[in-house]
Amino acid sequence: MNLNALPKEELERVIIKIVKNAVAKEWLSPEELEAEYGISIHAQNRLRMNRKIPYSKIGKYVRYNRKEIDKWLKEHEIPVMAQ
Repeated sequence: MNLNALPKEELERVIIKIVKNAVAKEWLSPEELEAEYGISIHAQNRLRMNRKIPYSKIGKYVRYNRKEIDKWLKEHEIPVMAQ
């Protein structure tokens, strides 16, 4: 993509999109969690119902704190056995 050929407004839009994607969001929606961590929506629902995964809920909106999810995954890590 030749950025010099883009109109100024389009270039600004592209830059904003790149910056937004580069900055990791603190709170993730179920769809974002699935895309970034590979935990399906169905699995998330099951884990939430059994209170196995950390989450927050405001009204009907479920959100996952990235740091808490990383911590939760680390706590459930299964070590490799030495051979």
